[in-house]
Amino acid sequence: RFYQIGIAEQNMVGIAAGMATMGLVPWVSTFAVFLAKRAVDQIRVSVAYPKLNVKLNGAYGGIPTGRAGATHQSVEDIAVMRCMPNMTVICPGDPLEVQQAVCETTDMNGPVYLRTVRCPIPVIFDSKHKFEIGKSYQLTDGRDVTVISTGMMTPKALEAAKELKTNHNISVRLIHMPTIKPIDKNAIVNASRETGSLITVENHSILGGLGGAVAEVLTEFAPCHLTRLGFPDVFGESGD
Repeated sequence: RFYQIGIAEQNMVGIAAGMATMGLVPWVSTFAVFLAKRAVDQIRVSVAYPKLNVKLNGAYGGIPTGRAGATHQSVEDIAVMRCMPNMTVICPGDPLEVQQAVCETTDMNGPVYLRTVRCPIPVIFDSKHKFEIGKSYQLTDGRDVTVISTGMMTPKALEAAKELKTNHNISVRLIHMPTIKPIDKNAIVNASRETGSLITVENHSILGGLGGAVAEVLTEFAPCHLTRLGFPDVFGESGD
């Protein structure tokens, strides 16, 4: 079934919460900026608090919204959703992983925030790839530095890792982290202890997103040097 609710995101979340109480599995899909700001009260009180089985697709996240300007550039949504109790946060790396994540999260019980984009993303995984909630994936092996990426930045990080190896003889351990919450703590701790230096790369603010989540794990379990690449603490501007 598909229901077109229109530009009424708060109402849409309320409708989905009602459907979930009747045993249905509703998927709410709209721009990430509207879900994580306009409808956040409904998500918190009507979905996360009662732990209802509502799935939220926050599309058009981050930098692909460039032309639309600051009003549509959602660079804080992962931070908002990650700090909400009972919420699982997923940020797939390519089209295949999006498909698998939709199936996987539909089968689980409880609230999910799935972050997607609306720009072309290269396929980096093959049919052998199996998305699992809470699991990270090491795409390249290296001892000099660890790069942890998520979402649309993983294909770009993969290109960077190959260039560093070929042109600069720098071996990069690249870890793709599609689940931001619950995050794969073991992969982060092992990377810290084995390479001693980490870089996070994300299509999100460096505050509260992947970089913030990795920093929390490192501070508690395995401190090391960390550089966070993402949006600085500013609003964006309109442009390509």
